Amino acid sequence: METTRHISPVVLRREIGRRIRVARNEARLSILEAAKRLEISLGSLSRFENGDGPVTVHLVRSMMDVYDTRLDDVLDLVRQARVKGWWKQYGISDKDFVALETGASRLSNYELALIPGLLQTADYARVVFESGREARRPDWIANQLAVRLTRQERLTDEEHPLELDAVIHEFVLRNRVGSPAAMRTQLQHLALINELPTVTLRVLPTAMFSREAAYSGFCILDFPTAGQPSICNSTHAFGEERQDKSEYVEPARLRFAHLRSLALEPDESVALIDQVAEELWSS
Repeated sequence: METTRHISPVVLRREIGRRIRVARNEARLSILEAAKRLEISLGSLSRFENGDGPVTVHLVRSMMDVYDTRLDDVLDLVRQARVKGWWKQYGISDKDFVALETGASRLSNYELALIPGLLQTADYARVVFESGREARRPDWIANQLAVRLTRQERLTDEEHPLELDAVIHEFVLRNRVGSPAAMRTQLQHLALINELPTVTLRVLPTAMFSREAAYSGFCILDFPTAGQPSICNSTHAFGEERQDKSEYVEPARLRFAHLRSLALEPDESVALIDQVAEELWSS
C-alpha cells in the first residue's frame, strides 16, 4: 500500500466523519434512524461520524441513497484514507500525535522546559529519548528519532508546508539537555531555523512573569479544510490530553496569544538565543 508523507488517514477519517454527520443532519435523520436504514449498529455509525474507524465506499454509497444526497467528495476522501500512515513503518500508532500533525497546516506551540520537537537537533532529541525513568531499547530510540526528523521536513516542504508559530520560555535555552557543545549547536540551530518563512520563534524572557507561562506546554493544531475542528494537545505529569471542542480550544488559543504578546519579537529572540549560547554553552 502506498505511503505518502503529507497525507494523514487519521485526519482524513475525521473529515469524512464530519461530512457524513453533516449529510445526516441535513437529511433530518437521527443517528438511531440513520443506523437502522443503513443496517448497521448505532455504535458503528457513531464511530464513523467521530472519525474513529475507516468508512467504506460501499457504506458511503448507501448513505447517498438513504440521505438522498451526493457525497462524491466523501468518496474521494475514503479512497485517499486507504493510504498507510508513514509513521507505521516506525512502529508508531495512529493514536500518536504525529498522525494528527501530519494532516495539519499550522501548529501553535508553547514550551516551558524543552525545545519544541520540530526544532530539535538530532543530538538534542536523542538525549530526550534516552532520558527517563524506563530504559529504552536502541531500536525504539532509533525509530523515535527517525520520526522526529521526518516530521521536521514539513517545515521546508514547498508543496505541503507546516507553519510553526512557537513561543519558548527562556528557561528552555538554559536547561541543559546533553553536553554544552550539543546545547550550543541546538541554540545555533534555533537562530538559523527562525529564518525559514514557515517558522516564527519567540522567546518569553524570565523577566516577563506570567502565571499562564508557568503551566505546562501545549500546542494547537489547525487544519487546511474549512470546518475541520482544531485540536489542543497538552502533555503533563499524568500523560497526554487532546481536545477538539471549542470550549477547550478557544481558551488555549487565547492563552497562546497572551504568551506570544509577552514574548520578544523574533529578531530580539535570536539575539537572546545567541547571548545565552555564548554565556552558557561556549565552552
